[in-house]
Amino acid sequence: MNAVETLKLIGRPNAYYPRLAKPLGGVGPAVLFSQLFYWQDKATSNLGVYKTRDELEDETGLTHNEQRTAIKKLCEKGVLIVTEKRLEHKTFYKIDNEKVNQVLSDFANAITQSSRQIKNRHPDLYNVNAETTTKSSSLYQENTTKITAETTTENTTDIIADKPQNPKRACQLPDEFKPNEHHRDIAINENVNLDNEFVKFKDYCLANGKKYIDWNAAFNNWLRNAGKYQKFSQSNKPKFMTLAERNRAVLESMRS
Repeated sequence: MNAVETLKLIGRPNAYYPRLAKPLGGVGPAVLFSQLFYWQDKATSNLGVYKTRDELEDETGLTHNEQRTAIKKLCEKGVLIVTEKRLEHKTFYKIDNEKVNQVLSDFANAITQSSRQIKNRHPDLYNVNAETTTKSSSLYQENTTKITAETTTENTTDIIADKPQNPKRACQLPDEFKPNEHHRDIAINENVNLDNEFVKFKDYCLANGKKYIDWNAAFNNWLRNAGKYQKFSQSNKPKFMTLAERNRAVLESMRS
């Protein structure tokens, strides 16, 4: 049996969206995103799609290390929400559709803006005078040197002008800020009350004059810390002992 016949027996190939490679950070993230996106409408949990690393490797060909790298990049972009149920030994993956729209829109705008800048920098690129071809070699070199110097100066000026003049700064809690679906998912995963934690978070920030650049990320950290504190408190809660148990403990300590 030759290689082609073997490929036919293996099954159909899995496709992905090649144009997502650049905005999502590479081919690996694009392949993993496309596969998880395919399974989104087939998920039975509000937390998203349940997949093991071995299943993802069979479906995408990505090794465990490649999956970790791809997941990290997708989470950094904000398009993927990963929920680990450690007691159940399950990992759920959920696509944040709103964030996907934002990432792709920003990428498209950046490409459009870049194309416009290139066009504006070289408006006469295709308007070549036919008489120029008949000039001598020395005049051609002189013009080339002049054009190169002008282009370099123009590009340098454009690069300086393109730098952001008003970088995003930290601000106090906006009046319209409220929990979103991402916050709700984190609260469910951490087993904390979202509404109660939001009231505590809001009071703390206002009382201490806190300022953040990204208030969504700040509230994400608050919810995760609340979950850790709750688990710590439960694990260190003193155990109730009956009278007989206390007497037995006293006798054991006296014997030792």
